[in-house]
Amino acid sequence: MSATQELRGLSAALDAAVDICARCGFCKTGCPTYPFGGGFETFSPRAKVHFLREFAMGREALTPEWSDRFFRCTTCERCETVCQTDIPLIRLWESMRERLVRQGLGPLPAQKRMMENAAAFGNPYGESPSTQTRWMLPEHAPVEGTDILVFGGCTASYRMPAMLQKGVTILTRLGIPFSYAGGEEHCCGSPLLRTGQVEGATGLIGRNLDLFARRKARTIVTPCGGCSKTLKKDYPVHAKSLGKPFDVEVLHVSELYVRLLREGRLVPSGRVERVVTFHDPCHVGRSQGLFEEPRELLGAIPGLRLTEMQRSRTESRCCGAGGGVKAGYPEMAAAIALDRLQEAVDTGADTLVTMCPFCQGSFSQAIRESGAKIALAGLEDLLFESLWPARAA
Repeated sequence: MSATQELRGLSAALDAAVDICARCGFCKTGCPTYPFGGGFETFSPRAKVHFLREFAMGREALTPEWSDRFFRCTTCERCETVCQTDIPLIRLWESMRERLVRQGLGPLPAQKRMMENAAAFGNPYGESPSTQTRWMLPEHAPVEGTDILVFGGCTASYRMPAMLQKGVTILTRLGIPFSYAGGEEHCCGSPLLRTGQVEGATGLIGRNLDLFARRKARTIVTPCGGCSKTLKKDYPVHAKSLGKPFDVEVLHVSELYVRLLREGRLVPSGRVERVVTFHDPCHVGRSQGLFEEPRELLGAIPGLRLTEMQRSRTESRCCGAGGGVKAGYPEMAAAIALDRLQEAVDTGADTLVTMCPFCQGSFSQAIRESGAKIALAGLEDLLFESLWPARAA
């Protein structure tokens, strides 16, 4: 198979994308990783598209250097929001990562360990599945046969358990019945899909699809932006190819909170005297269009004042943790987080708020290493503080 045939085998849409790039360079201005390429054009999204056109014409070859360029993307989707020709750039990068893996030019060593851990333990961190439920409190009482299945996700379950714990406590105290498959839940597959390790991801997805069918889940709720994006956008495609059912509504937890707020079942009443700024997680905001939902929740909390960062909503800057970049390029990921953290500090807010375990992990590290004078909170923390002010501690 020729190079042209290889590239055109991706899909007609991706093939066309390579030809319609206007070479405008708008994608460079928003890309969080381009500034770390020493000013070289080859680190820009525009250059990667140009390379793929040359590759399709047989004038370029895949090399370790180009593999590095494709794996540097955080899949934040900022390039897509400014692309005047609407190229599906993230699909393009992920397809090329899959090709690089097949040809032995990827993944990066740390990303390969994630796949090995997921295959052995069901999660990319290599944690025992028996510890997946350690975040649960005695008051949490999941029950079988309910419409809502809580999908904790690996990062929230194993690395940022406080946000999952607080979110489930809110559901419990509001009397919202839910089920939970702790110990059986596998990684959603997002870390592997985003790094081109599709074969490993497919196995995880298949096991989760079987789990959802056994549990008769009608609505899956997760606090993780990566999980909710993957469950919404990738699972229907894989379910069809695997011949498995997936007739399920998927909600990021912010969507459930807003639903309960509008129904009058979630009523923040205690004053929370803070000035906050909100970071839009890439996979919650740009990937799922959930920009107003978190702001509606913040606006419902008495005493809270929101001040926006210079870049917010579709223009929000990435925290650096997505697309396997934090694992493969930890120093660059940390620098991206520090850059975004400074934007938060510049607002004068006393608290940086977000709704993603990856973002919380990145900013927690950035605050610790920089000594920045700003607190970090999940939106669920502020909701809890307003709902039950006497018990918030």
